[in-house]
Amino acid sequence: MPKKDIVLYFSPHQDDELLTMGVDISKTCLLENKDVHIILCTDGSKSPARQRLNSGDVCPKHNQIHKCNLSVEDFVKARDFEFVSSCKALGVHSENIHIYEKRAVDGELSVEYAQEIIKHFVSIYGKNAEICTITPFRFFQFQHEDHYNLGLAAKILAKKKEILKTKFFLESNRLGKFSKRIINNIIYDIKKEDITEEIEDKIKKAIDVYYYFNPAEKRYAIGSHCVPFLFEFYKKNMLTYCLKPRIRI
Repeated sequence: MPKKDIVLYFSPHQDDELLTMGVDISKTCLLENKDVHIILCTDGSKSPARQRLNSGDVCPKHNQIHKCNLSVEDFVKARDFEFVSSCKALGVHSENIHIYEKRAVDGELSVEYAQEIIKHFVSIYGKNAEICTITPFRFFQFQHEDHYNLGLAAKILAKKKEILKTKFFLESNRLGKFSKRIINNIIYDIKKEDITEEIEDKIKKAIDVYYYFNPAEKRYAIGSHCVPFLFEFYKKNMLTYCLKPRIRI
């Protein structure tokens, strides 16, 4: 049997695998010559969703009071469950879903530590593995530090030739804020990922994971409580933008 190409997707938080890279992950999982892995790099513990679920205030999303009394540990476990379930819905094999044992605390992923995480998995799967993560280029006024630092780590390693293949993804809801012509002509080719009915079905199932709310089952719809505007945007558009460098990294 021919050896498969390794593709490693590095997700800063639980939900980024879907909101930024979901279509590409699902498409790649359908290719027989690809072996897809997803690595979660932080614990996602500082999401504002925990306060929203614990506050006792009326939730505008559900029109009811949430007082879930989630500890940080329970909150992280619930987020991890959503992440694993989302990855499975996208088509990733269970054994290829990695919650990094020494992951960073949410908001504390430095560039240096992000490089260590990437290099750890490259040491396992080889320099020919394709490294996929969020773009490190700040076209916008704000980008989460974990997102930026993870992408920048991949950029640095690529420049040092410690990784040989990279693919970056732009948070799709932000594309309209910038001149696509400038981005295309100066920095990157931007390719919008096409969606077949099969892929759309997988994406919808992954989205449902982050909307499922049943505290009796320890399911809290954390993703959609954390960034409801992003999930609503993604439900309507299902966009994934793959960026390929036109100039030397």
